[in-house]
Amino acid sequence: MGEVSPSAAELLPHQGRAVLIDTVLEDTEDSIRVSARVTAANPYFVPGLGVPVWVGIELMAQAIAAHAGLGSRREQRPPRAGMLLGTRRFETGAAYFREGSELEICAQRDFGDDGGLAACACTILCGDEVLAKATIIIVEIDQEQMG
Repeated sequence: MGEVSPSAAELLPHQGRAVLIDTVLEDTEDSIRVSARVTAANPYFVPGLGVPVWVGIELMAQAIAAHAGLGSRREQRPPRAGMLLGTRRFETGAAYFREGSELEICAQRDFGDDGGLAACACTILCGDEVLAKATIIIVEIDQEQMG
């Protein structure tokens, strides 16, 4: 039997409704796949429309943060603080993620350095349909560096 992943809430510094992803589906050294169900409980939910697709940037960032959290656990070290620096080429296939949709968020590390700077190619799917994609730029900082 495979190892059970902790809940997304255990891996993120977010609390309560700020946690937008639900479950880790797959985690490898350089990538992660997570799920998120679109419901009215989402703080960005617009009745009759769903969740605006621009919230996808935060879904992608939370997937990357979950990947970092799992990596810290594997290496038995405290998690590093992370910051979203920006995004490149954010492309969307819809204006909203529809209520009831089961989204799959994939993040693949494109490059990274020892200083904590990294870029991840991210995609949000609903079934086989690509709803959003972007390159997310992040930086991880050791707690000692935050001073």
